Amino acid sequence: MGISTFMGLYVPNWTGLTISAFAIGIILSLSAAFQPETTPYSKFGNRKVDNIPSRKAMLVIYIPSVIACLLIQQPSLDWSHSQFNIVHFLSMAHFIKRVLEVMFVHIYKSNTNAEAMLSVMSAYTLTTTLDLLVVRRIPESVFCSTLTYTGVAFVVIGEVLNGYHHYLLREMRLSRTSQKKGSSNYSLPKGALFDYAVAPHYAAEQLTFLGFILISQNIVSLAVKFFPFIYLTVRAKETRIWYSTHLVEAKDKAELARRKNLIPFVW
Repeated sequence: MGISTFMGLYVPNWTGLTISAFAIGIILSLSAAFQPETTPYSKFGNRKVDNIPSRKAMLVIYIPSVIACLLIQQPSLDWSHSQFNIVHFLSMAHFIKRVLEVMFVHIYKSNTNAEAMLSVMSAYTLTTTLDLLVVRRIPESVFCSTLTYTGVAFVVIGEVLNGYHHYLLREMRLSRTSQKKGSSNYSLPKGALFDYAVAPHYAAEQLTFLGFILISQNIVSLAVKFFPFIYLTVRAKETRIWYSTHLVEAKDKAELARRKNLIPFVW
């Protein structure tokens, strides 16, 4: 048996699975913190070596995680006596949402490359699979219902906020596309939390992953789910830098100076 609690998180027995998962989580977090350049997709793509359309690349990034969930187990809404079923269902729902957004919400005009596509795909698929395999081996008796309910609430709120801000980005890009030629300068997204931060949709996604950590309730899952916090924080900072070099309107530059990077009113 592992240790029952560690700041509310279970410390499982150190087996080949848990040691490997913990180590991979640490490596991914460090690589996200010290990556030499921002992963080249979306606005950071379109370099000379980027030859894969972003929509195709994003489907390749997210679909394997859905497949991994299906291979591990069919989704189940029987959550009364299975913490694993909760984590599994919400994990699969998260990546299905991302696939649907890629297909029907996001508007892409950029390319990326195979290295970036495969590295991000591998990170998401591997961490999702490891999290599920670890949670499945944890005794039901160690899970705290309060943390579980809080985690589920965070996942739902995070997904709704993330999806709504993706919708706002779509509307902005459609509006920009409908404008006359010659007025295609970049502008800051507006509406909801975009009025207070450059990348609130990243913060919403981090809230979702915090929810997964609270539901999984073990330090190994904390390690494998922590890398998106660092990755998205770095990307939010780089997004501000990108805007600072691409905005041309004085009012947009002034607005950028007033906004936080990631979390409204905080940072």
